[in-house]
Amino acid sequence: LAPDSSFWGEYYNLAGAVYNELGNYEAALEFGLREIAFFEKTGNQSALGIACNNVGTYYRSKGDFDRSLEYTRAALQHFSSDPNTPPQDVAWTYSNLCGTQYRKKDYPSAIEYGLKALQILQKHVPDSEAAADYIIIYNDLANVNTELQEYERALEYLKKALALHQNNHARQEETTLHNIGYVYRMMERYPEANNYLKQAVERYGPKHPNYAKACRHLGYIAHRQNKLDSALIWQQKALLALTDTFPYQDVLENPAPQRVNAYLDFLFTLRDKAETLRMLAKREKQQRYAEAALATYDLAASLLDSMRTEYQEGSRQFWNGEARPIMEKAIDLAMELYQTDQQPNYLDQAFRYAERSKALMLAEALRESAAKQQAGIPEDLLQEEKQLKIDIAFYKTRIFREQQKKTPDNDKILLWQTQILHCNRDYDALRKKLETTFPEYYRIKYRQAEISMAGVQQALPQQAGLLEFFTGEAGIYAFYIDRKTTRGYLFRPDSSFHQAFEIIMLALRDRDRAMEEGRSAAAVARYSAIARKMFVDLLAPVGQSLPKQLLLIPDGKLAYLPFELLLTDDVRVSDKPNYAKLPYVLRQTTVRYEYSAALALAEPVHRKVKSDFAGFAPGYSGDWTAVDVRGALQENCADAEPADFVPLQNNKAEVSQIAQQLQGQAFLGQAATEAQFRQVASEPRIVHLAMHGFLNDCDPMYSGLVFTNELPKIQADATSTENDGILYAYEIYNLRLNADLAVLSACNTGRGKLAKGEGVISLARAFKYAGCSNVLMSLWQADDQATAQIMRDFYKYLKEGLGKDAAIRQAKLDYLDNNSRNHPFFWGAFVLIGDNQPLDGGIHWFWYAGGLLALGLLGLFWFWQRRKAAS
Repeated sequence: LAPDSSFWGEYYNLAGAVYNELGNYEAALEFGLREIAFFEKTGNQSALGIACNNVGTYYRSKGDFDRSLEYTRAALQHFSSDPNTPPQDVAWTYSNLCGTQYRKKDYPSAIEYGLKALQILQKHVPDSEAAADYIIIYNDLANVNTELQEYERALEYLKKALALHQNNHARQEETTLHNIGYVYRMMERYPEANNYLKQAVERYGPKHPNYAKACRHLGYIAHRQNKLDSALIWQQKALLALTDTFPYQDVLENPAPQRVNAYLDFLFTLRDKAETLRMLAKREKQQRYAEAALATYDLAASLLDSMRTEYQEGSRQFWNGEARPIMEKAIDLAMELYQTDQQPNYLDQAFRYAERSKALMLAEALRESAAKQQAGIPEDLLQEEKQLKIDIAFYKTRIFREQQKKTPDNDKILLWQTQILHCNRDYDALRKKLETTFPEYYRIKYRQAEISMAGVQQALPQQAGLLEFFTGEAGIYAFYIDRKTTRGYLFRPDSSFHQAFEIIMLALRDRDRAMEEGRSAAAVARYSAIARKMFVDLLAPVGQSLPKQLLLIPDGKLAYLPFELLLTDDVRVSDKPNYAKLPYVLRQTTVRYEYSAALALAEPVHRKVKSDFAGFAPGYSGDWTAVDVRGALQENCADAEPADFVPLQNNKAEVSQIAQQLQGQAFLGQAATEAQFRQVASEPRIVHLAMHGFLNDCDPMYSGLVFTNELPKIQADATSTENDGILYAYEIYNLRLNADLAVLSACNTGRGKLAKGEGVISLARAFKYAGCSNVLMSLWQADDQATAQIMRDFYKYLKEGLGKDAAIRQAKLDYLDNNSRNHPFFWGAFVLIGDNQPLDGGIHWFWYAGGLLALGLLGLFWFWQRRKAAS
């Protein structure tokens, strides 16, 4: 047959559908992508839409929801280009969007797409002529309403679907029966749920991809009814169905994850089985069941590691969040086993689970950056990758800005979404090329360091300790490690802890309150009581005395708290209250932070730099307001900050003096432009930005740093955000920085939205992602004058050879001991994410080098004089 024969398009379509039906999603994708390539050559837009729809479905089945959405939206774009596209195909596409958004837990969007699909069908085709299409949409809408706890409405949709099955002899009635059973399961009407789910299981047969899911639901019901043995049997049936090479009937055995196609069903079955085994261990008082449960959680963790390497970033972030409750249960079980028999391997296992839930995407990005550097990838390929990232960011920005309008143009949005799909396909192809052409790149990129407590102990310096937190539903787990000891601890915070946390954060972030309470005995007493309580609650695992160096791995909202402001002792407030006299943690130890222990212990990447320092201190004119930057961009964001960007009084002097100290470059006032920053950003050892910053908690990628205004106004329909005066977080992610230290002397650079499994999505994180090994960031809107003084002293101590953590500690202590405005608001905002080393190579190196050179010249002169005298 000729390569352009229509047979091939039909063959690829059919093969993909068959493999998807069998649950072999990788094979389905292979044929689906071939189908797209075939119809791209023919130019048949309607057929291309069908092909994209198919691939979107396969990616959804696999769990890569972001890719699924890209291909399904591309299908809409192709259908709109062909006026002869049947309405049923368009309805099918909206139905697929509904199904994917449902799985992403974006229920409002899912309802919107599902109703749109139903409206299209009702307008053009009666249900008697398109029963299968109506059935799919009714099932999709029922699924969404079930998750919204609108159970009666869900059952109404499913009864309509069931009637169509019976009146039109439509296929796949078992899926509708399955979904009715699931609704009853969620309603806790277990007899009805059992009835419908067992009918579905019988009709599916063990080879159907949904058989395992129905078995899992039946296992859940048995578990809830305390029929644990029955629950295990159903869960084992699900596992047997999900792999062809798992012959074991023993309920304590599990298959290997490499042999599984349906990752999601496999993952959730392992989760349910582990919970059942744990309950069985308690009932039977047999540790072998608890150990089997832990092994099952371990297998789930390994599976999650495999899934992350295959998905796009958005899908990885979603699954990192979904994995978090599973990891918490695993930590809890390991800690329970540790408390039972004090075996250190259980404590170590709990710590490993906590680590596997931290900053995973950031760690992947840094590994990939190191892989590119060490694998010797040519510059032209790196530039090609960079341009693709820029193009993707450009189209995402246009979509974001269009969506902020009161009446967005959906056709434009759809077109740009299709452009993103094409860019992502090119990007995926380039990455595969790099992985196959440069084996070292692949090895380093996917090499995951196995972090253990023993490994951390060996890596820590003497008199240093690491304290890592994991914040879960049951409480806050803490793990402390130093050269001599390892400890684990579960703290269950009550309402008083959460209230104390909110009070202390409010006190630290409010400048007016800090000014008013600076000499108030009541305020000092209130702060002292709360800061002391939080020290006792959170730092108990450390022991009676703090190490000389403390490395903290915070989690959840603890990432917003500067621990050095907590109090090590009880305080008796005198008639002359003074914040400077309080026993802060800062007085006893240096404190630094990191996103995970793995990142803290990673080998530093030494990059070539051209200069020691580049500092930026913009000037702000009266017309450069927050409305210009954010007004059109954040109309729908309740968390948008209202403050305008008033001129800063001390930032230019701050940068100028530091540049003189370090013989670096200072870009002040009109010279501090975004374009200038982009031009020199990769050159210096230190990047220092003294400017306004702003948060966008609705979409953290659109938080930004404000340079000198280069354009009269930011237009919502601007074609580019490069050099518009705003350096957005998503733009920072696409930079390649070589700095050992980024100092973000701007407001709120360490704050941002909390993402489960990643931490705070802040501007500081963006700089880490872009390659800066260390970041000094602010946790609230810092005082301009105090910041300037602290920064000058910080660099003075860096120049003298102190480590970064010791330098910022001493700078804060100097401020605290020599200023009347000594409320923690003024001096406590800045914290270090990174290492405790002096600056890479030391900024004081040229003084030593100069001294050695001078000594050498003096020696030569002395030697020459002696020879002259002797002659």
